[in-house]
Amino acid sequence: MKHFLFVLLLAAGLSVSAQDRTELVNIEYLINNGRGEKVYQDLCGILKKYPREDKAYFLRAKYYFLTSNHKAALQDIDFALKYRFNNAVYHDLKGEILMLAKKYFQAGMSFETAFKTDTLLSECRYKAAKAYLNAQKFDKAENVLKNFAGSDSSKLLLAEIYSENGDVIPALKTVNTVEKKSAGFYRLRGIIYCKAEMYEESITDLNSALDLDPSLTDIYLWRGLSYYFSGQKQNAEQDWNTALKFRHFKANDYLEKYR
Repeated sequence: MKHFLFVLLLAAGLSVSAQDRTELVNIEYLINNGRGEKVYQDLCGILKKYPREDKAYFLRAKYYFLTSNHKAALQDIDFALKYRFNNAVYHDLKGEILMLAKKYFQAGMSFETAFKTDTLLSECRYKAAKAYLNAQKFDKAENVLKNFAGSDSSKLLLAEIYSENGDVIPALKTVNTVEKKSAGFYRLRGIIYCKAEMYEESITDLNSALDLDPSLTDIYLWRGLSYYFSGQKQNAEQDWNTALKFRHFKANDYLEKYR
């Protein structure tokens, strides 16, 4: 009987007061606005009082994530999920933390769980596919996006998945369904054209991408290949030397192989 009463008292003691609940709202606001260091100690104090408060673990995990401390962030988000596993936002944050830690396959699984838990988080489907692409799990990435019309960004990602897997025909079909012709669109289609040995079309698209966004410096690698295989060896060498200036060291391999 005494043990039962002790458990009841312990459970009651774990119930967050209205004042502390309000404090958590304020802490969340400050963390979201880059001022987490001001409330970090307050957050630790709340966790000391309520060691099973999932929201507090989530917020501290978010603070650690925003300060690039992925080990501490992962530990705290796992505690948050231990006490509230069906929270899609928690799974989403865990995916982001795992991406920071470069654990791409695990990140994809977390993002998948997030959108399966709450289908309104459709962006997590896109994140999952991107994580699987980084993990080179092309089949899983494709399956995540299958039957998902999505936005232009989703279509570009699906085209990239096909391209990375060497499936240039479905890659071209998919990329050509994109409506907004952005720098990213021309870059990706130019790369796909290069892989499909359509070198003139590749050069045209890669030129358009650079005109729109000169920061896409990996284009010099791909345009160099298209120049080389279309017989413009001097232009190819020039592009690869430019790529080296931007620290794309793969250009060294091309210069040695095709010189």
